[in-house]
Amino acid sequence: MKEGTHKALLGIEKKSSKMEDDKWNNIDFRTKTTIILFLSDEVLYNAMNEATTVELERFYMIKSLSNKLFVKKQLYSLWMKEGTPIIQHLNAFNRILSFLVALEVKLEEDKILLLLSSLPSGYDYLATTIMYGKKTLELKVVRQMLQNNELMKKTFYGGGLRIVCQGPEGKIKE
Repeated sequence: MKEGTHKALLGIEKKSSKMEDDKWNNIDFRTKTTIILFLSDEVLYNAMNEATTVELERFYMIKSLSNKLFVKKQLYSLWMKEGTPIIQHLNAFNRILSFLVALEVKLEEDKILLLLSSLPSGYDYLATTIMYGKKTLELKVVRQMLQNNELMKKTFYGGGLRIVCQGPEGKIKE
């Protein structure tokens, strides 16, 4: 996060008495513009009219029951279509989870089951393998297993096997 932007997210009430108004306005402006860069086109033009970061949050991140239920419904109805790249599905899943975190909804135990249940039937064997015989399981481990499975599927072509290794920097080497 850029220097000081976290302060703007807390609101002007949390501004240090030592901080000059010009400096605060600059931090708030930078924070607002950073947020606007990540908004979809549908809300972009409305968000540009909000004066401060706090107003932007109040308008778009209302933590009402209806917002929480709407986002939960998105999560529970998420379904990966056959042939969709797993990374695209994981991005959609993670986007919904980030909305739920922002709305302060807790789903700790259910995240893995929701992810595995959202996969097409071609993943049933892998999902069973992932869940079977484990005492603990972390969402990041499941994501990595799904990505590794897709990578292995891509390396098999024409009956041959291509060796692919992923280095510590995440770069793929052949």
